[in-house]
Amino acid sequence: MAADDDSSDLSSLSSLSPVPSDDDLDEVAAPALPEAKPGILRFFPKLSEQPPKQASPPPRRRSPSPPHEYVLADNPDIAFIVMFRSRFSDAFPKSLAHFGPQELERDVVDSLPGDRVEHFLCALLGLLLNRKQDVKPGHYGRALEDAIASHKNQWPSAWEDKSPLSGGATFNSMAPAERLTLLRTLIIWSMASSETVKSLINQSYKMNRQEDDYGQPRSVQPWGSDSDRRRYFLVEGQDDTHFRVYRESNPAGMKRTWWSVAGTIDELKILAQKLEAKDGGKKAKALSQKILSVIPRFEAGEEVSFDQTELSPRRHRPHP
Repeated sequence: MAADDDSSDLSSLSSLSPVPSDDDLDEVAAPALPEAKPGILRFFPKLSEQPPKQASPPPRRRSPSPPHEYVLADNPDIAFIVMFRSRFSDAFPKSLAHFGPQELERDVVDSLPGDRVEHFLCALLGLLLNRKQDVKPGHYGRALEDAIASHKNQWPSAWEDKSPLSGGATFNSMAPAERLTLLRTLIIWSMASSETVKSLINQSYKMNRQEDDYGQPRSVQPWGSDSDRRRYFLVEGQDDTHFRVYRESNPAGMKRTWWSVAGTIDELKILAQKLEAKDGGKKAKALSQKILSVIPRFEAGEEVSFDQTELSPRRHRPHP
């Protein structure tokens, strides 16, 4: 009976599966791996395996600006002339009066140019022609003729190959825009012909020149920009003269515009509020803070300017 039990146990054992080999165990234990990607492709998972990106918010759409009516204050020559007078003040006599945009505008719109702009014209001619003796107000006709004739190959296109003094024209008889064009042209010529101006420029650039002349005290840099990439420039003279803030359209645009957007403290406050609340972008907010930070200085300057005006005697130039 015991023998039968042993034989049945042996028969049961013989019916079992054979002991798996080591290779068989490896095949069972190792799960099936995905096919490895060759080379650099293994570092780039499929797009379907990446979480979907959140859609970016639509860009802010600026409401169309109202139609702009051009005025003399929008003339870019005004800013150019004022900043040259301010940045190169050491090239002019110390007795020469400073002026801001509004002072220059008033002087060129009068039928007879104001004292400030006439004295500036004389000083500018002295620089351009490298005169050792001052060019006197009221006696600058010959010097102006010499300056224009000696730079004929550099006349601006606005003159249409015709001297602005032809036909007996004078600085006094020119229209306001023509006077501004003439002054700007004389400044450009002086940068290449005036020994004094060239010397000051060379001294300023003894240091390493940076991109866009940042850090260069004679350069004119944007005050800031808004979310539409429009740049803003603060233009002011010295000695508590008036200021203007100009806005230049996107420099990458096909047609640039140059508009005066603030010329009083109240207009500055409105501009700062628009940049902060209506635009709301990072750059616009930074510019808004810059504007608010200079308002106290402008307010103090207005008080000084008002006191000087009240105390100074009224002077009127006699008409010829």
